[in-house]
Amino acid sequence: MRVLLALAAVLVTGPDVNKLVLQPAQVGDGYVMVQRRDGVGVNNTVTMNLCGTAGYPSERLRTARFQVDYLKPSAVLGLSNEVVAYKKGGAAQAMREALQHAAQCPTKAIKTDPSLPPLRFSFERVKAAKLLPGYLAFRVRVTGTVKGKKVDQTSYAVYQRKGDLLSGTYSFGPNTKAQLQFVLHAAQQSAINLRRGKAVSGPTA
Repeated sequence: MRVLLALAAVLVTGPDVNKLVLQPAQVGDGYVMVQRRDGVGVNNTVTMNLCGTAGYPSERLRTARFQVDYLKPSAVLGLSNEVVAYKKGGAAQAMREALQHAAQCPTKAIKTDPSLPPLRFSFERVKAAKLLPGYLAFRVRVTGTVKGKKVDQTSYAVYQRKGDLLSGTYSFGPNTKAQLQFVLHAAQQSAINLRRGKAVSGPTA
């Protein structure tokens, strides 16, 4: 009876997203995990924000979320990973919304952050191996002018889901091949974590 009750509790509550984010060793030698002020929970936080935060109904379907950053002294590449649990069907919906926003983002400058002027965003799909089926990987380029200085930044966003669990892996740093390799390695490790989470969370769509 105790075993059945314990199993029922796992199926109801789902996996612990805190335990499914990347460990520093999965990111790279010398990287440490850094907590974020907005890293815990779904209240007053954002998961999907490609081309702005508007138009993502899936945000209301999130049930749990944990996000941390990874930094290394003197390193030029940084990473962030968030794992999110959704109500049934929510993770798949979030992936569809992300793809739609990336494809339909205006070519003109848009305002996505109240602290920044309007900026231009462009998204390019990236192919990768050893990721979960249906993954989305984007090269994100942001251009514009901030406080009189030209801005031209490239980052990457990789989304994967297993059932109603979603992982977002995000990199930042110089626009080099090294950044792409860095984020794809981390995303591959995140795929391993998601598979483990799926195994303990019970059947979901």
